[in-house]
Amino acid sequence: MYPGETIDPHPPAARGVATEAVARVELLFHSDLRRVGGQSVLGAASDARPRVIGRDAPLFTSPAGGEALPLLDPCISREQLTVAYDAARGLFEVKPGAGARRPLAFYDARGTEVRGGLVPPGTLVAVGDRALLRLRIGDPPEPAPGPELTGLSAPMEHLRRQLLGLARCDDTVLIHGPTGVGKERAALALHRWGPRSGGRFVAVHCAAIPEPLVESELFGHAKGAFSGAGAARRGLIEEADGGTLFLDEIGDLSLPTQAKLLRVLQDHRLRPVGSSDEIAVDVRIVAATNRELLADLEAGRFRADLYGRLEGFRVEVPALSARREDIPVLLAQFFAARVAASDDAARWVRPANEFAPPIPLAFALGLLAREWPRNVRELERTVASIAVASERARVFTAPADEAPHEPPAAGHARPGAEELRRLLDEHEYVSHRVARALGVSTTTIDRWMREHAIVRPRDLGADALTAALDAADGDPARAARALSVSLRGLKLRLRELGLTREDSR
Repeated sequence: MYPGETIDPHPPAARGVATEAVARVELLFHSDLRRVGGQSVLGAASDARPRVIGRDAPLFTSPAGGEALPLLDPCISREQLTVAYDAARGLFEVKPGAGARRPLAFYDARGTEVRGGLVPPGTLVAVGDRALLRLRIGDPPEPAPGPELTGLSAPMEHLRRQLLGLARCDDTVLIHGPTGVGKERAALALHRWGPRSGGRFVAVHCAAIPEPLVESELFGHAKGAFSGAGAARRGLIEEADGGTLFLDEIGDLSLPTQAKLLRVLQDHRLRPVGSSDEIAVDVRIVAATNRELLADLEAGRFRADLYGRLEGFRVEVPALSARREDIPVLLAQFFAARVAASDDAARWVRPANEFAPPIPLAFALGLLAREWPRNVRELERTVASIAVASERARVFTAPADEAPHEPPAAGHARPGAEELRRLLDEHEYVSHRVARALGVSTTTIDRWMREHAIVRPRDLGADALTAALDAADGDPARAARALSVSLRGLKLRLRELGLTREDSR
């Protein structure tokens, strides 16, 4: 920061500079998980002409900053749907395109199906089981400087604008938000998006350091400062010299430690424990808490002068329930990262093809209804458990070309993988109904499912079932839909494994 420079935490778009609102579409689900999070500007909101969305247009900017690409899904028509914005009514008109190959379904932010046709901004549009789009009206999106903060929702766009403005200055910032929302990632964005990105980012969880060691950990100590201090040691503040120190749960610091921290903020100097010498430090301090420090201040647990320094620039990180439309994006990101290093990664992260997506769209939609009290951290753990279970038990359907090919049953035309999946879905995955429709035995249906690597209830292990039920808030019907198995088969498997829940009977 240069002398006399005015700090503006909000870029021009946030200050209300006139920009024409645009209609845009965001890609919340795609058969290629790496494409999820892309977005495309359809045109000015005042332009009421229908826009075509399909396999070859429009182009979606990559969330990773690479080449802009169309959907490129062979199962989606070139003119899958048309979208027009009626500015007078504030509604999108959505119609199937000429020769559309996939049906359209419409959902609100909680994944509840709604009536299509004329829909408000924010509506989710599912293209069969292949893609999920979100329609938006607003300012042109600003490219994010880095991948630290994932999400296409309005709260996340607002947070990115705030952090972009604050990253240019050197002032102390207080990041507030409930547990698990990603406060450390917001602090990391401040560090990486600003001039200190070349320095170190040192994160300290204040509540995790035993009280007798806090001052030594933060400020360092001289040789012989206390029993066991056989050598001098640099503190974490000095370790962050030239960079950023992130103090998570700063409200847990004791009053004496708060006083010493205030000295660092005011004078940029610190004194190690047991030393008579001071050390100059150049460090930016970013603090975080899930508590209201004003209540701690009134209770005498927090210093008023330190509170005044921290409250200058306060950033709120939204709860996951306030940005549900980001859940499919986070799901794809976490899942892709989880399996990218596995030996079977090509089965999960691959260009769109004629086979089923690696994660069922119905499963992604089912996650929208949950409350997620532990926020992004809970979602990440849920995805991790499902990823592990799916690698072990193939919860999500594997590509049909991985299955062995055997001659069809005598006298019967064996359906392809996609046709068999369609029939199973049409008959709620009840084998005897599909067998009756095809004129074969249930044993034949079972063998065909095995040959096409279509998951049967008996293939599901305890981990996979538990993870699916947790994701469905204990609702076995929703879990069965997400796993693409019959409800009866799911309940029988639960009983076999001794996992029967009160609400599953």
